[in-house]
Amino acid sequence: MANQDWVSRLLLGRASADTDKGITVHLSERDGGSLHDKMRQAYWWITNNAVICPYYDLEFGQATSLKTPAGDVVHLPEDTSYSSFVLIPLLTLFTCRRALLVGGPGRGKTTSAVLMALLSGMSRDEVHRGIQRGHPQLSIADLLGAPLPSDMLKAEDLSAVKVSWRKWIGQRVKIIDEYNRIPTKTQSALLSLMAEGYAEMMDQYVYAGRSSWFLTANDDQGGGTFQVIEALKDRIDVVVRAVPFNSGFMDQLLQRLEADKSPEELLPKEIVFTPAELERAYASILEVEVPKAVLERIAFFLGQLDFCRMASPRFEFKHKDTLKLAGQSVAAVCNEQCPLDKRVHLCTQTENGVSVRAYQTILHFAKAMAFFRGHDTVELEDFRQIAPWVLHEKLVPNTRSAFFEVKGHRTLLQDRVAWIRHMFDMAMFRYETHEPIRRQVAGLRNELDQGLAGVDLPTTEQRIAGITTLMNSLLTKQELSGPVYEDLIHLKSMYSRYRNYATWLKENPGGPA
Repeated sequence: MANQDWVSRLLLGRASADTDKGITVHLSERDGGSLHDKMRQAYWWITNNAVICPYYDLEFGQATSLKTPAGDVVHLPEDTSYSSFVLIPLLTLFTCRRALLVGGPGRGKTTSAVLMALLSGMSRDEVHRGIQRGHPQLSIADLLGAPLPSDMLKAEDLSAVKVSWRKWIGQRVKIIDEYNRIPTKTQSALLSLMAEGYAEMMDQYVYAGRSSWFLTANDDQGGGTFQVIEALKDRIDVVVRAVPFNSGFMDQLLQRLEADKSPEELLPKEIVFTPAELERAYASILEVEVPKAVLERIAFFLGQLDFCRMASPRFEFKHKDTLKLAGQSVAAVCNEQCPLDKRVHLCTQTENGVSVRAYQTILHFAKAMAFFRGHDTVELEDFRQIAPWVLHEKLVPNTRSAFFEVKGHRTLLQDRVAWIRHMFDMAMFRYETHEPIRRQVAGLRNELDQGLAGVDLPTTEQRIAGITTLMNSLLTKQELSGPVYEDLIHLKSMYSRYRNYATWLKENPGGPA
């Protein structure tokens, strides 16, 4: 009965039409008045009233699986689940990151972005006037602003020319609609604003400030009037995929039509955030703790994606950046000459690895996910659910990998979210086997991190010997895989630091130890 009452209260979050064709909006009831409670209330209102998204694909907790005779699976999680199409834009708002919303026309991409702007306290007029709509004639002046003509005529030098900057640049939420229709030269100006937070024109600067970006496109494969430059795509932190409308909710569309009201007009003021609340949410998310055990597992997964055993005979350059600089692909070298089992090792599945920027983005969104769920620490499942959306546009699959020739694996190429999550699950399956090695490496690193002050030459030589012994053991007794390679590079860096210190001690025998 208690569960039925909870569901009944939850369903009150949907809009309903009365006999006079008016709409009454109810907020879902939530206990507590904390910041993450308000975030969840905003999420449920948007899900049930505005976007109408029944696709709950971010699942937490144990799940019961139902299958068709053909093998199609439906998961029924025991914990609360969420819709990525609503939650990820909301997390983007509170982390001041950059999201790309992709999907076919009329799927609600721009509507979702507009709702995020309204949640930030902007008025409807401010939001709609601030939307930058991509088109082939969009110039840098159209996007950023232009110098005043009168100043151009009278000025004797550039410092006397005043640039009239566009007002949208200073808004907390910035929306770029159909960004892949922006000309390449204008994309470069947009890149400067997104990446560096400022734009320059005639020796004058305008600063964007801390803000959330929402870009839309009808596909995420570079389609559109203009090819999106790589640097601009790299600055996108997370991808949100639009979903089709479920016809079971036609009655709500009818109510909306008859009431002649849009979701934007019905947004309750109770879920609108003040600038102070947004800043407090941003700071609170950063304070969420990432336990060491979770961090180690995240590193284990991400670290091995860059490895390529065949990239170079030089040990330090056995990574995919070496191939890219040489104009080669992983597909060209990942063949029978590499002894690793392509069905097991993750390195064979991707053409590239993950940048430092992506590492930080994943951790930021994992913290935001945990905060939204009301937790003060990140769980591994927070990372598992958010990582595919961050890596969606950053990891390129090696379609010629033998892994994708295994029965059932080819379909993973059609859905990057499913593919990346599958890779993560594969990594976690192997983590327990490799964990003892990681603990040995971590022990040596902790010893070094305590500092070298007071460490004498015999102790230094002893530590060097211990590192050398472990490296030799890994090289002779372990298969040279991505995780082992990372450990060896880590160990060699410690060896080099000790060796440099030992050399200094020998050259300065009378100096401080």
